[in-house]
Amino acid sequence: MTIIIQGALDVELDVLLGHFKPHTVKRIAEYDFHIASYRGNDVVISQTGVGLINATVATTVGINEFRPDLVINQGCAGGHTEDTHYGDLIIGEKTVYINNFYTNAKKKGEGSDSLDWYPCKRSYVVPSTPKYVSAAKSIPFDGTKKVGILGSGDIFSKEVDRINYMHGLFGELCEDMESVASLKVCEMFNVDRLALRVISNNELTLEDFSYEPCKPLQAFVISLIDKISAFSA
Repeated sequence: MTIIIQGALDVELDVLLGHFKPHTVKRIAEYDFHIASYRGNDVVISQTGVGLINATVATTVGINEFRPDLVINQGCAGGHTEDTHYGDLIIGEKTVYINNFYTNAKKKGEGSDSLDWYPCKRSYVVPSTPKYVSAAKSIPFDGTKKVGILGSGDIFSKEVDRINYMHGLFGELCEDMESVASLKVCEMFNVDRLALRVISNNELTLEDFSYEPCKPLQAFVISLIDKISAFSA
């Protein structure tokens, strides 16, 4: 079995890279893929870079190069509900594109109001593969673990009214910049996929940003890979 584990930044991959070794590095275009053999499987750690375009390209390149059976997209995200807190783990049952909007017509001088925008009918909603959602639900986590919708787009939202507006539209628990792109590419190539996020900040509850929760998330992913490896052996 071949598994790609994705993260946008070094800090979202450092624990994984320390665990899955020795590994070789293959650079394709601007993207690094760290390849290791692990318990009879091939594990490829992919640094996608930040944002939807990077995630789309890195996922497409990774699928075409390594022919994975599963892609896990993981990293940090900002909370979008008052009961989603710093350090919480969110298992993405599905991920939704939160930046695909129409605006109402306004003349010069009439300003702009993002709370008056409305979603395009073709907004993407992409599910994770159910059997891997179930597998993730069964893995212990030292903290709060939830299953729900991940919101994803090229935005770092800090306006509370807009966060609440988007949550009312999409029902997302958090906001990241890669998951919907990764899962959409996987869906198009008929590859199993799973999106995981850990909460790094929450504007609604005034919980400040930190990358520290990325470490327990990566430890969780390792435990998940151990379970998948035992199941596929």
